[in-house]
Amino acid sequence: MNKLSLSKIVGLAVGCGALVLGAVSASSKDSHGNWGRAFHAHAGTTFILSPATYPGGPRTHTIDGVVRFSGLGDCTIHAMATLVETATPGHYLITDGAFVITTPDGASTLTASIEGTGDVNPENPYMLDIQYDVTFTGGTGSLAGAHGYAKIHDGFAYFTTCDLVQPGGDSICEGIVPAGANTGKACWLLDGVLDY
Repeated sequence: MNKLSLSKIVGLAVGCGALVLGAVSASSKDSHGNWGRAFHAHAGTTFILSPATYPGGPRTHTIDGVVRFSGLGDCTIHAMATLVETATPGHYLITDGAFVITTPDGASTLTASIEGTGDVNPENPYMLDIQYDVTFTGGTGSLAGAHGYAKIHDGFAYFTTCDLVQPGGDSICEGIVPAGANTGKACWLLDGVLDY
């Protein structure tokens, strides 16, 4: 039987500790207590906000763009959600949302449901600060059965047309913006846990 020197014991302990820390950093627990792969993503999107069917009614918006998703690469995103006015001026609920992220090779998709809020930026009425809660609900290809949770944060949207934030018309937009139509651009960060 060989005796281990103190330096070998310390070396083994440090090596085992590094393996444990590596395993912990590769997977983590989400707010629901589930284990998965921690990830980060950032995106740039454009959107079209449809007219409300009645004054103050909900408005559907369609979102398309690109998202760089750690572990998946440079992906595309397509989403739809509903923007609902609240009793608080400048505060909106974002409901019934769903998005599909497609991997760069087009072979796999990741689906999710989304809901959140949007608040008109107090310094610029043409900007909306946004945040969403995201629940991953499945996918196709290598992402079939994917599940997890995430949060879209530090997001903002910029309206390139302005009747939503300036109801009744705006002299800058008069004659340019079709009645009830809005378009815009947005960027946001996404952090969460995904298992697939």
